[in-house]
Amino acid sequence: MKIGPTLVRRASWLVALLVAYPSASVAMPQMLFFPYQVQVGATRVYAEAPIDRAAMARTLARADARVATSPLDDHRVGTRLFLTGGGWRWNLLTLGSNTGLALTRPMSDLLADAVIVNRRAVSIDGRAQDDATANRRRLSSVVAHERTHMLVRRHLGWVRALTLPFWKSEGYADYVAGDSTLSAEQAEQWRAAGSTHIALAYYDARRRVTAALAANGGDVGKLLNEP
Repeated sequence: MKIGPTLVRRASWLVALLVAYPSASVAMPQMLFFPYQVQVGATRVYAEAPIDRAAMARTLARADARVATSPLDDHRVGTRLFLTGGGWRWNLLTLGSNTGLALTRPMSDLLADAVIVNRRAVSIDGRAQDDATANRRRLSSVVAHERTHMLVRRHLGWVRALTLPFWKSEGYADYVAGDSTLSAEQAEQWRAAGSTHIALAYYDARRRVTAALAANGGDVGKLLNEP
């Protein structure tokens, strides 16, 4: 069968769309048709499930209060918060990342940074989750953690922030969030059992940052800039 030029052009457009749309969606997650949206202060929330605006406002207020404890805080900076169900949207937006809770996708100065959250691994209303390592991690804590990453990038610049040691980058974010995935008791139990779970690395990083800030008088700039 002879394929005409019109059919070829249409097929080319289809292929281009199939390639370009997922790429564009990663840069602009709102293109993935999140059916529920609400504006709370400087934060735009996108979700796959209905949003309780009052509960979300309380959650984000707790996150704001934690971030305000950092000298790097800039309350004028907007955030786009995407609550995924942990399915295909999460897998596409995280690009196969091995993180289980959330990540931040830096944007240009024209767009607020995007915080992508796996709703299945984060507690919004305080109920326990299926994953025991996520039972104590509230959405307010996760948002504060991710916003801290944004502030560090703005303070140091993207390149310098990317070169920070894990214990400084993740430890300071958890320090500001005021929370860890593990309790002290859980951490010691896991360590005694010989666990190498990544949650232990985060727990130890937060403790190391806490000790470093206590030793240097709480100087965050010194913490981040010293080798």
